[in-house]
Amino acid sequence: MKKNLFTLFCIIWVQFSAQAQDYPLIPDHPGTFKLIDWGVYTHWDCGFTKAETTANYQKIIGVTDLVRKNPVFINQKGFECETYVFAKNCPDKYGYGIPSEIRFGFGDWFMDKGQPKFYKMEPPSWSIKVNSLDNVFGGNYSFGASKPTEKPKDGFNYEKWKSVNDKLHDCIYIPGEKEELGNGIDRYGSELIVVYNPEQPPYYMPVKFRELAEWLIEYWKLHPDKVQSEMMVQYLEAEYAQIPESERDGWAYNNTYDERCPFLKITPVPGPQPVVRLNPEYWNKKLPRSAIQILTFNRLTDTRRYSTQKDEWLKLNAAGYSLQRFLEAFDITTLVPAIDK
Repeated sequence: MKKNLFTLFCIIWVQFSAQAQDYPLIPDHPGTFKLIDWGVYTHWDCGFTKAETTANYQKIIGVTDLVRKNPVFINQKGFECETYVFAKNCPDKYGYGIPSEIRFGFGDWFMDKGQPKFYKMEPPSWSIKVNSLDNVFGGNYSFGASKPTEKPKDGFNYEKWKSVNDKLHDCIYIPGEKEELGNGIDRYGSELIVVYNPEQPPYYMPVKFRELAEWLIEYWKLHPDKVQSEMMVQYLEAEYAQIPESERDGWAYNNTYDERCPFLKITPVPGPQPVVRLNPEYWNKKLPRSAIQILTFNRLTDTRRYSTQKDEWLKLNAAGYSLQRFLEAFDITTLVPAIDK
């Protein structure tokens, strides 16, 4: 299977490379920068005032100004940068402020039958999430709790079942090893960057193994399907019984190696993926909702990969050349001043 996929990849790559040679890049073509509000304050009605959204948009402009300190924007050439500001879901119990996403598109200029053009439709892009940790880290432990379409088991209580599922949904696991880079910058899995105010409480808190394991068992006890419920509870309780009391009060970790807990999917054995829940106490609510208090984005630790890809993309006249140039040169510390305190 892997051999077939590799062969298919090679065929696509050869075809792509051949087509790219017909549209040579123009690295010296002058480029421009545009900031576009894509319904960031009108897509959902989150109750923000006009004064708050106006002040927040100035903050967004400030973030883009910091990003544009990158050398590729100095005497910008070779690409157009159309940057869109998108709305995010309204803040939930763990959020505060105006959430958004800023997407920087890097549309390389190229020659098409003697006419200079740039890649405008969905060009390679890089994004920053603002004031939102929603879906930033790893998966959660919920299974869903929609109302059953068939007759549930006797005594089924939908509200109790959903309540436990909501607790499981709040429990997420960190995707990889955490590095504290200092000055309000954390890095996870050698790629995910969080820029925050280190003077505030932590933006997430660890979850106890006992707490999460017992919620998982309770979820399946309350499940509307009697057969599934009894089978899963049997498995989960058997696994839980193998964990000594002394370990149950330790922190929970996503399970990728503990053979005792294949169904629980968590372990008390310390590992690189701790289970956490977001901390609503992180947010400084003395600041206006227009303030920026946290930023997240991706940037690899090993920047040599960007250098290699940049050279390959240029050789192949491929879209993405300018994005690789940007990521290669990007200094993540330039975004620290964007955090309001």
